[in-house]
Amino acid sequence: MTGRSKVLVAALVVFALAIGVLIGSGPLRAGFSGNAAQAEELEQAQANAKAAAADAKQGREFADAASPVAVRGFLTGHTVALVRTADATDDDVATAAAHLTDAGAEVGAKVALTDEWTVENRGPFREALADQITAALANSPAGETSSQVLATALAQTLAPGIAAGDDLVGAAATERADTLWTLLTDAALVTGERTGDSDMFLLVAPGGDVTDLANAFVATSNGTVVAFTGGTAGQAGAATTVTNAATFYGAWAVTGAAINAAGGLTGAYDASDAAQLIGAAH
Repeated sequence: MTGRSKVLVAALVVFALAIGVLIGSGPLRAGFSGNAAQAEELEQAQANAKAAAADAKQGREFADAASPVAVRGFLTGHTVALVRTADATDDDVATAAAHLTDAGAEVGAKVALTDEWTVENRGPFREALADQITAALANSPAGETSSQVLATALAQTLAPGIAAGDDLVGAAATERADTLWTLLTDAALVTGERTGDSDMFLLVAPGGDVTDLANAFVATSNGTVVAFTGGTAGQAGAATTVTNAATFYGAWAVTGAAINAAGGLTGAYDASDAAQLIGAAH
């Protein structure tokens, strides 16, 4: 490009920007908008949008300031295992679980299912593994599908204290959980880490059918919440659900749902139910 061409391009850019300014805020605005009345309506709509954005910002700031106090202590003594399906993301989990610690909960595990958990061509392998694992489970789910057996194994891995019951206690329960965890991770069905024994579960999924996992977690916990990141609830068996969970208010709804689940209350909720759920905890 010659020097003259560069100058011309620069001049055209400046001209285009100037036209944009004139249309957006000057006398040409009415003409390009159709007429003065339409321009006035546009200005009012923009003012309304700006006011709504300011109100939303204030609402979020208030929620961030007031909600931690409102939920403080309600999950003290509980340890939550965070589990996500293969199609959920770490960010989904981080958002949905953002306020559990505000309520006093600790995190005992962060686990991600891999595609191997559901991919069709690995079905025979999962069936063989389920047959191998069944004998090691507390209350062995004889006759159940491989999906149900593996879900039960994961639940008992993450919540060995509840899973053991009177079957195994102390070091024996921990040893069985370690064995199950090794089998699941070596089979590349799950990844992640366990830092403590959990007694509650938060399962994060975009949607779909997670009934086997949810029911296994419900049977092996003091409360289970399934956080669906989409706006449509999937299938989650007997577990409490929250849709739009990976959003600002969805995170508060998840914490409120977990508090209620720990108290024996279940239901199907949305992010918009955050205030109701936190209020019900009192």
